[in-house]
Order: sequence, then C-alpha cells, then structure tokens
Amino acid sequence: MTNTQHPAEHPTQNPQRCPARRRVLSGIGGAAITVALAACSPGGGAEESAPAEGSSPQGGDAPGSGEVLIATSRVPVGGGVVAGGVVIAQPSTGTFRAYEAACPHQGVVVAPPEDGVIICPAHRSTFSETDGSLISGPSPRGLTEVPVRVFGGNVIRA
Repeated sequence: MTNTQHPAEHPTQNPQRCPARRRVLSGIGGAAITVALAACSPGGGAEESAPAEGSSPQGGDAPGSGEVLIATSRVPVGGGVVAGGVVIAQPSTGTFRAYEAACPHQGVVVAPPEDGVIICPAHRSTFSETDGSLISGPSPRGLTEVPVRVFGGNVIRA
C-alpha cells in the first residue's frame, strides 16, 4: 500500500500561509530598496573636501563628480593600495595611476603594488604599476585603467 497525501493536507501547501509569506518578502524587498536609495541620495556618500594649497599634477583645481577612492596620504610612493575595487598606485611623488583590481585572467583581486609591480596572487601574473601592462603570467592582457585625479587631498574617479 502506498502512502499518499492530498495537497490540502500538506502543511507547506496551505494556501492561507502564502499571503503572509508574500507580505513578508515584499516588505523585505521594499526595505532593501529604501536602504539602496538612501545610500545613493545626495549627502549619503563621501563628501569632497575643499581644494588643498597648490594644484595637483592630475588637474585637481575643481571638484569632480567621481567617488573618493582614498586619501593621497594613504598611497605610498613607489607602491599602492587596493580600495573600492581599484588598485591605486603612486609610481612617483604626486603621480597616481589606477586600474581595475580584478585580474583579467580569472577575476581574482590583485595585491597592492610593491617595487613597481602588481601581482595576482592566484596564478602570479604580474603587471606594471606605471601603465597596468602585462609583464608576465597567464593573464591575456594588462589591467584595465580607471581614470582618476586628485582633488582636495583625495584620489577620486575622474
């Protein structure tokens, strides 16, 4: 003899539970949209500071509409950092370069540059910090450049 249940007898198929579940899920979705909109609204993000004394070599005389990636003081000369999905290098004093931090080979986030070289920790592809070009490794190409400039002591997306 087989044991069968009728759909109305199965507790997870009770039609009275569906409206409550739908209300909960729609409430969660609405809350997520509200949070996302609040984060994107004016005043919800990082503010740009006033211009510092003297202009930067990257055209830092006027504010940009891009996001602040990092303070220039936090990017070492001859090295760099990874911030906001971008690797930011300062090959020489006052010169900033930025590239997508995802290695073109398999999308692994690269390490900050050291001694002029950016290395992907997954398969050891190496890239130049001055132009993002491929030096060696399995990557099919160099890193994708991200336009940046300096304004008010910050590196921002251009």
